[in-house]
Amino acid sequence: MHNFRIAVGNSLKDKLCEHGFFLQQITDISKLIERKHLLQDYPINTELDKLNFFFSAYLNTIQSLKDGFKTATGKNISWNKLSPTYGDFIFYCRNAATHDGCHLINSGKETKHYIVGPLRRIDGHNRVVEFKPPKQDILTLCCNITEEVLVSLYDFLNEEGQKIPFSKEADLNKSIEESIDSDLIPQEIKNLIKANQNEIAASFKGLEINVIQQTLNAIASVEVIVANARIQH
Repeated sequence: MHNFRIAVGNSLKDKLCEHGFFLQQITDISKLIERKHLLQDYPINTELDKLNFFFSAYLNTIQSLKDGFKTATGKNISWNKLSPTYGDFIFYCRNAATHDGCHLINSGKETKHYIVGPLRRIDGHNRVVEFKPPKQDILTLCCNITEEVLVSLYDFLNEEGQKIPFSKEADLNKSIEESIDSDLIPQEIKNLIKANQNEIAASFKGLEINVIQQTLNAIASVEVIVANARIQH
């Protein structure tokens, strides 16, 4: 479990970057749809499909961030703490997209597109759940959600980040041993590692990976994507 939590902690920055990637895709396709509307360049079915595809992936990255931060710190973060304004909506919306296969962006007005409700799905207790989406166009909604999630993750990291285990010298040396035993690494690479194993081990002395800072840096990089999206919008 210790090594797994180390790996998850190291991956938080990557999952944040993945979240930013899909927000950027939503931004780009939204601007393309807007331009095609203004030029009356129809149809836009392909672009609307892509918007739904990216939104579904975007929602899943939020679930992954919630789970990843819990695994890394050992501390749960509720949907309402992750996003006080949109937490319940993200939960139901993500389940509708992932488990029911719904394309949720279902309406347009002028050059903007929206999720119009009420939306319904069957929950894990076989009950019909009805929820109303926010009345914001999809790009504005995503920017607002991301902004709120990033603030919550920043605060959560400051509160609980010290609980994330990080790789120490013994962990790094163990990873070298595992690489030598791996069937996926070519033999010539293994021979090179063995020949230089002492030098590699010496390079690990005093090495410390600042998981908290690299995660904070990733949060800052996604904040830039949000700011640019708002400017373009």
